[in-house]
Amino acid sequence: MRLRDKFTICVLLYGDFPELAARCLSSLTDTIGPEELNIRVGLNKVTDSVRQWVCDWLPPERVFISNDDTRKYPMMRRLFYGENPVTTPYTMWFDDDSYLDYKLPESRLPWLQLVEQAMVASDIIGSIYKMGFSGNQQEFIKQQSWYDGKDPFERKSFRFATGGWWTGRTEVLRRFDYPWPGLGHNGGDVMLGELCLQQELRLRHFNQGVRINADAAGKESASKRRGRNDRPYGHA
Repeated sequence: MRLRDKFTICVLLYGDFPELAARCLSSLTDTIGPEELNIRVGLNKVTDSVRQWVCDWLPPERVFISNDDTRKYPMMRRLFYGENPVTTPYTMWFDDDSYLDYKLPESRLPWLQLVEQAMVASDIIGSIYKMGFSGNQQEFIKQQSWYDGKDPFERKSFRFATGGWWTGRTEVLRRFDYPWPGLGHNGGDVMLGELCLQQELRLRHFNQGVRINADAAGKESASKRRGRNDRPYGHA
């Protein structure tokens, strides 16, 4: 099976940030190559120039457009399950301020093969962080259908893969209907981490060759926050 038949890469572009869109998408084509790049792109209130550029590059069934400022996770659901549902074994996510910066090692192993190797013993991979609970999140967790008795009140924090880039088994995402319909813009990554804990899914660290939510210098998690600043999922 070709790598393009194993991975669906989903990218969300937002607003008037053509330099981020170009950095992200060009890094994918340069690193993976057009012959192995199975990509779909969500356009969230982008400029006309970015929309035209993407629509000229990809066929219509691979472009998902919202002219309103929709939230991140409703667009993610469209990319995963909407007009053209993902059917590959693995689903990969990129925010537009994440990109690839991978230099072939001496073994000359392509980057997607590294990801595939990491997924052999994993259900979700990404750059792992910890974050404390806020608001009513601990009680909210106990009310979810996927809660399996690991009491969040006995812990101080989530363990999760930060949401700017991650890869998951498509079967797992579909089994738990992630991202959930009620999920808006913030907190989907931490709750996915909690789902992994509750259901004993294999959440593992991997960020080789990926600059995640990166600033101009490529520093991880240093990109300026843009768009909505909603309360985290389950906070209220």
